[in-house]
Amino acid sequence: MGLYDSAKGLNLNFKFAFSWKKAKYPVLGIAAAIIAIALVFLVVLPALQPKPIEAVLNPNPLDLARERNSFLTVKLNNVTGETARNIVVEVETEASDAITIFPKSKTISTLGKGETRVLEDAFVVSPNPASQAYTGTYIITIKTSINGLDAEKQVSLELKAV
Repeated sequence: MGLYDSAKGLNLNFKFAFSWKKAKYPVLGIAAAIIAIALVFLVVLPALQPKPIEAVLNPNPLDLARERNSFLTVKLNNVTGETARNIVVEVETEASDAITIFPKSKTISTLGKGETRVLEDAFVVSPNPASQAYTGTYIITIKTSINGLDAEKQVSLELKAV
């Protein structure tokens, strides 16, 4: 039969043997893999990125029978894409009548792109000697701005009064 001959006798009806029942498990597996990859990018990877502020109080809890001061160590990470200058780190508490912080702020002159600076034992946190200290939890707030990126971190001081 030639190319231009009539097609009498030819069956040109094609039947594809496609069944959703057979294809649903591979399709569901691919969809689950896409969702898992999206969760990794949306949840896990941002959690692994460094935070602009990390802070630790030592000792915590502060037992006034043994010690009078807790020391706050602050770690700053420049997560912006350029060098930062004159970074002011401020430390405060809402319970300023019960807790004193010295100094209230420190300034870092320069923090390069991607650099980290640790202010070890830079802030002294202690009960206010002019008032009665009570057992409880006190929130200490650390604030800074790195190249316009405002960051805040809160740490809890557990105080055990005598």
